[in-house]
Order: sequence, then C-alpha cells, then structure tokens
Amino acid sequence: MKRNIYGVILTATAVISMVFGGIFGGAAAAAEIKPRTMVFHYAGPLDCTNARFANNFKELVEKKSGGKLKVDVFGQNILGTDIDCLSTMKVGKVDFMVTVPAMVVNVIPALAVYDIPFTFKDVKSARKALADPQWLAVIGREYEKAGYHLLSTTDSNFRIISTNKEIKSIGDFKGMKLRTMENKNHIAFFEALGVKATPLNASEIYLALQQGMLQGQENPYSQVYDKKLYEVQKYVTNSNHIFHNIIFFTGQATWKSLQPEAQKIIAEAANETAKMICEYSDKSEEGFRDKLVKERGMKFIDFDKIPGLRDQLRKATLKGARERAAKQVDPKLLEAYLKTCGIKD
Repeated sequence: MKRNIYGVILTATAVISMVFGGIFGGAAAAAEIKPRTMVFHYAGPLDCTNARFANNFKELVEKKSGGKLKVDVFGQNILGTDIDCLSTMKVGKVDFMVTVPAMVVNVIPALAVYDIPFTFKDVKSARKALADPQWLAVIGREYEKAGYHLLSTTDSNFRIISTNKEIKSIGDFKGMKLRTMENKNHIAFFEALGVKATPLNASEIYLALQQGMLQGQENPYSQVYDKKLYEVQKYVTNSNHIFHNIIFFTGQATWKSLQPEAQKIIAEAANETAKMICEYSDKSEEGFRDKLVKERGMKFIDFDKIPGLRDQLRKATLKGARERAAKQVDPKLLEAYLKTCGIKD
C-alpha cells in the first residue's frame, strides 16, 4: 500500500473503506445503519484547528450515513477538559476526541515517545515517519490496551517558541520563563535548556505574558495569531521543537458498539478529515507566520541561520528525553519509534 503523508490509515476498517468504498457504494451501507447520535469533544475556541477537524468530520459522517449517524460537537471544554473526557470516553458517554498526545500521555503512557524534542527536520519527514505502517501497528495496540481506538492522526506542522527575549544562542534560554503544556516531559526537556518552564492553561497565556509573569510560550504559529499573542510578544521563531501531532480517537466502548457499516463510514470520515487538516495546515501555518511578522510587527528569529543552534538544542535534550521515555514505555516500542524517526545516536 502506498503511504499517504497527509492522513494515517490505521485500522482494517479504514483500509477496506479506501479500497472497496467505491465498489460497494455508500448508499447501500447507509441503509443498514441504525440511527444514532454521538458526542464529539475538543478543547479550544470555536475557530481553532480542532474545531475545524470536528466540524468537517461531523459533516462527512452525517452525509455518508444519509443522516442516520449524527455528531453533536462540543468545543471550548464545555464537557470538561481533555483529561476529564478521557474517562467518560471509556464508558461511551463521550464518543470522539481530537487533541494532542501530550494531553493523553498520563493515560496512554506510550505516547511519551512523541514528547522527544527536535526529532524531525521538516514536516515531510515527520509525516512519513508517523504514517509508517509498522509504527502504526505498534502504537495502535497501545490505544487498545488503554481502552481506546485510534482513528487517524494529522498535524498543525510544528510547535514554535515566541518570546520577549531575543534568542541568539543556546545560552539565551537560561533563566527564560516559558509557558509549556501541563506535561512533565515537555517541562523536563525545557528545563534541560535552563528554562524556567511554567505549565499553564492555554486560556491564561495572554494575561501571564501581559503582566510579565512569563517571557515566552510555545504553540503553533496559528495559535500565536489566534490568541493575539503578538500584542504581548516581540519575537517569533521557527524552533520546531515538537511536531504538533494531532490525534483523533474513540473509546472501545463506542467502537465495539458500532455496526460494521457505521465503523466504515467513521473510518473514512476520519481519514478524509485528517488529510484536509494537513493540507490546511501547510497553507495556513506559513501564512500565519507571515502575518505575525508583516502585519503584526513581530521579529522573526530563524534558528536555521544561527550556526549550530539546532544541533546544540538536540544534544542538550535528546539523551534526557530518551531516558524519560524509556521509563514510561516498553523499550521495544521506544526502539521502534526511534528507528521510524531515523534516530540512531
């Protein structure tokens, strides 16, 4: 099977839907489906990438099922945080979630491999690695063990650092107060650079920066723009420290309760939406970076033009990140991930 760098094909159902969907036709399958309404949770505002994913998936599922399968979308943490909804997913009260691995790692420890920083040189190599069939088979089993079912993955390119302190060398990270996600692995690798890592909810970033409690934060370009952080930040970088992988999954309780025809439609919709988000991100992330610099007055710090910086950052963080991952995941799984990423040293 040819690899698709835009969407991840994980399950047998997803493969069947792509290969045979046109042969059997959607109408016949939809006719067999029992009416059902499902709940979709995502964090973030109504115009974020997660929202775009949720609404596109909803539209596709309802169209492909002839309206028999309906999806009620709840954003802005209306149903609770990602952590809250992980437990309700296991019993089928919430059916779908789109989020980032860093928010799920406490429940699916194997996802700690995605917290290893400075792993990929560009978006193309990251997608190729994460869509590797052998890797998907390995990581997919970890979702199953935890009571979930991975449907697809997509991305918003890389997470980057914005700051009020100009970065000219690795030494400029020392003492910087930087907002991170509430993830012990992210906190640890930033601290290895001398950063005073501060976990903070996304909704609190702007005020913390405005009041001088923080000097910087990390997110994709789109989030810097959408949250208007350009009003309280001077510099934006292409640090590309973590690939902003986005995971879309359901609970085993939901998945096993679905008819095969419904599973087929959901798998198709998940993969089509994943591809759409990747294509959107490729266009939008670069556009948002340009807007931040050209329209909003931020100064761009190009890490690729600071001699040796990326190698120094990788050297300072990789060993510790690997050691932490080794304590959280099966050694064979870690080895499989590093091999997929092309990391040998």
